Amino acid sequence: MRRRHPARRRGPDRSRLPHRRPHLLRRGPPAVTPRRLYGPVVLATLAAGGLAFFAAARTWADAKLSSEGLPPSTVGVSGTDAEPLVSALALVVVTAALAVLAAGPRLRRVVGALTMLVSVLAVVVAPPSGSDALDRALRKAAEESPSFTGPESIGDISSTPWYAVTVLAFVVAFLLGAATIRWAGAWPTMGRRYEAPAARAAGTEEVSDSDMWKAMDEGQDPTQ
Repeated sequence: MRRRHPARRRGPDRSRLPHRRPHLLRRGPPAVTPRRLYGPVVLATLAAGGLAFFAAARTWADAKLSSEGLPPSTVGVSGTDAEPLVSALALVVVTAALAVLAAGPRLRRVVGALTMLVSVLAVVVAPPSGSDALDRALRKAAEESPSFTGPESIGDISSTPWYAVTVLAFVVAFLLGAATIRWAGAWPTMGRRYEAPAARAAGTEEVSDSDMWKAMDEGQDPTQ
């Protein structure tokens, strides 16, 4: 005789699952939450500040010098030569990104606001092609060249894309500063990470079952 096996109990929704959440077994990739953006925002701010500093040190404009009886030559000036404040502000952005790692939520918002302010100031003071600051720097560089015999020896002046790269880097830094202000409260802090387990448990409120399921649906760890 064949042995009869008892029928498996079905869940409330007539499925074989003991709960009403079958979508948990076919869940897609984790949702992008502010907590997950902590590392990317900090690294992107570092990269934006570093790129701005690098681009400011490149040649923004050059001029050809030609004088009778002398070989022609070309002189160039960087953004730092024309306006040293641009490089200094780029270093402030890099420092601000590092400060986010050790700061708390309130101080991170201050750092984010500082990043935005510095970025706006850098875009304002960066000398574009044809500006007086860039022309003065070119004239000074030309006067120091052996091929310079007078203002008439300065020929064609051309610009490079490094000015645009510098401005773009500061624009990105401005947006990242705004993101820091927006999500600073949701990011982990170093003090919280290295806190003793007992102290961490004492300061954690009791989480209901519905909150745990909601956190799992959003791709978060409900135990944190």
